[in-house]
Amino acid sequence: MPSPGPTDDDVSELSNQEIYERIYAAISDRRLLPGTKLSEERLAQAFHASRTRIREVLMRLSQELIVELHMNRGAFVARPSERDMQQVFEVRRALERAIAAQLATRYGGQALAPMRGHLEAEARARAAGDRAELARLTGVFHVRLAEITENRLFSDNLRRLVALTSLVIAQYDAQAHSACPEHEHGDIVEAIEAGDARRAEKLMLTHLDHVEAGIQPPTTPARGIDFEQIFGTAPAKGSKAR
Repeated sequence: MPSPGPTDDDVSELSNQEIYERIYAAISDRRLLPGTKLSEERLAQAFHASRTRIREVLMRLSQELIVELHMNRGAFVARPSERDMQQVFEVRRALERAIAAQLATRYGGQALAPMRGHLEAEARARAAGDRAELARLTGVFHVRLAEITENRLFSDNLRRLVALTSLVIAQYDAQAHSACPEHEHGDIVEAIEAGDARRAEKLMLTHLDHVEAGIQPPTTPARGIDFEQIFGTAPAKGSKAR
């Protein structure tokens, strides 16, 4: 039986970290598109929190280049430039080829059960035609590989890069069917399980090339954003932000 959504009490007790994670996830999952204005007042209402706390969270996101802060205008979901896109993929290639090679060396001859389960989830989303869920899962795939290395520098940095990639994809409207052929993630996992580090590296680089090549001209962000709907929070019932 599905678990119920968050209640007013759940939302009122959210920590700064939990608010950060919800905004981060909404941006990473492309529910908040590049250029969207992140009104402190409206976010405070949505999370039943003070504007001071919201400001602290937005500052943290800006330090990770996911949110842009503009004097006298406020906070906006970042709009990556073409040069930003190139730099994101340059860093991802350097990190992810190392991750693939390290995992192949360490886990060759073993089944990567967490990744096999993840590939099944991707297949279900693809079969159901759920593009939003598939987009989320294809990003999570790379983060999970990094987490398996047990190197926090890999996983923390890749998590940020995947969020930035989501912004790039949302900004330039990548065509998922051409940018991420369905077999590529499975091929990478098979090379790692086979202990073939060179092949795992090559497949990862080819995959990232395909993702970057699938990026198309920019789109316009949606207007009339409903933060309560995006973050799964209910309107506050006479309670003041704190």
